[in-house]
Amino acid sequence: MRAPAIAALGIAAYLLFLAVLLPASFVASRLAPPQAELRDVQGTAWDGSARATLRTPQGPVELERLTWSLRPARLLTGRIAYDVTAAAKGLEARARVERGFTACELRDLEARADAAALALLAPLAAAWQPQGEITMTSPLLSWDGTELRGEGRAEWRGAAVALSQVRPLGSYRGELKGAGGPARVTLSTLEGPLRLTGDGTLTSQGRLAFSGEARGEGTAATALDPLLDLMGPRRADGTRAFRLSL
Repeated sequence: MRAPAIAALGIAAYLLFLAVLLPASFVASRLAPPQAELRDVQGTAWDGSARATLRTPQGPVELERLTWSLRPARLLTGRIAYDVTAAAKGLEARARVERGFTACELRDLEARADAAALALLAPLAAAWQPQGEITMTSPLLSWDGTELRGEGRAEWRGAAVALSQVRPLGSYRGELKGAGGPARVTLSTLEGPLRLTGDGTLTSQGRLAFSGEARGEGTAATALDPLLDLMGPRRADGTRAFRLSL
């Protein structure tokens, strides 16, 4: 066996040794992003759990349980990788998180949430009392603090809000695609009387700038007017324009 290969195996073995013995609190304090505060940390660097508070531009998000399990084979490629699960009220998610020399990656994301949990992520949504089910998937998202790359999809099925008697309003799909710099975000309607479309950008720091169009369709169109009036003034063609900046 050549010297470089022996050295690589030695480094990997040493890292595995540390992962097994180091307490989770030691590693969490050094690997957790600055936006996260971990509490009740248990286990080791190899396998552990904690509670967490994530600081977002819209306010703090509480995770009731966060678990991680090391994928040791990735150490041979110079990357630290963990299978991670997270749970909060009305929300469950799992993904693989990897960190290399220049970027962090989120792989194979699968998440499900009650729409009411949106109030945890965006307190401004609390007044709307959203209902329905939201699913999120992503094969790969990569960011280096400046650029966001990859793609993801979110769907809101059976959408409803307290400010409208029309139920359900419809089902909607949001898609994110990043190729460096701010990622592009698009919104489309899958079904339902409230038709929504739009597009915008999302930065790697989580700032969203979005503009769209809303209109009612079918027999429920008139009943949707009070909700549409909140979204924006009526235009000549009956549509409303709206903007979001978070």
